[in-house]
Amino acid sequence: MKSPKLTWLTRFATATFISAAASSAMLLASCAVSPNGPAGPGGSNGSLGSPNMSDYFYRTSAGWTYVYQNVENIYNSDGSISSTMTGSNDTVRTMGFDQIASNGDSLFRYQITYRVATNYAGRPYIPINYISATKSNKTHGAFVDVGYAVPGMQTMEAETQPVSTDTILAGIGGLIRTRSNDFTNSSSYVWQTDTIWYSEHNDSAFIWEHAGGMPGMPIVMERCVFIQNFQNGATWTYDVINNPNPTTTCIVAKPNLIQTVLGGTFNKTVKIRIATSEVDDKDFNREFKFYGCYTGPISQYDWWYVTSDGINFTMEDFNRQLISLTQN
Repeated sequence: MKSPKLTWLTRFATATFISAAASSAMLLASCAVSPNGPAGPGGSNGSLGSPNMSDYFYRTSAGWTYVYQNVENIYNSDGSISSTMTGSNDTVRTMGFDQIASNGDSLFRYQITYRVATNYAGRPYIPINYISATKSNKTHGAFVDVGYAVPGMQTMEAETQPVSTDTILAGIGGLIRTRSNDFTNSSSYVWQTDTIWYSEHNDSAFIWEHAGGMPGMPIVMERCVFIQNFQNGATWTYDVINNPNPTTTCIVAKPNLIQTVLGGTFNKTVKIRIATSEVDDKDFNREFKFYGCYTGPISQYDWWYVTSDGINFTMEDFNRQLISLTQN
């Protein structure tokens, strides 16, 4: 088991390029213990459009390609936008049923291809520094800009890696993506691929990955994406690998929304807040993810503050939204 220091990191199984489309479609049940069987009794989400939690995650049959746009905004002190930068798109491909997990559930495989600046190739650990809000004089905290040192700053205990937003789901995904992808589009870049697995058990949805992020190690259940019914304010432990000492919590912010993104309008969407305890109470960042019924992740929105001197603060945000969903 990983130590608490590494709990909410993404782990991955491959580091190769994807140069071709996913394999031909493999039709499977949307939630299964075997390729043809149900997961279990499950909960009820009929008011949101489906009784199965798996219908709010990526599709389980092979051959689907999701394409996402990634945009970063930087703001002036008056709240107006100073600049908007569009990074590279990232792509998620569904690979279909892969294997039976150690607990008897079906595992469905997904590959996420995304760009990073060359100096982040190979996913090195990167330090994330921050200063907390003083609250006494109503100043907020902030992440410290790369290359700067600010008096009183702290380094996050949970080490991070420059990986995809699908494999960082712990409250600062937008910060990591905008830094490692360098949205100025002026660096040299490489493309990386992460692999994750998905299962549903008793109508809760889980992410699996190689233990310790090491190819060849057993695939283990590490994170809980959804748990049974979506109810306003419902919470659950995200990093199940470290129960009873989790660092990240999921909170249902709105259970039933109509959400419009570049890829379309989705009438049955749940909005979930991702809260990482180390920085969530410092008043300088938030992360939200939106999942559409029968589609899966359709958008993500993060906002945060940065500083280089501990006196002046700049707000930034990150928008990831679905552009297209096609089947090969």
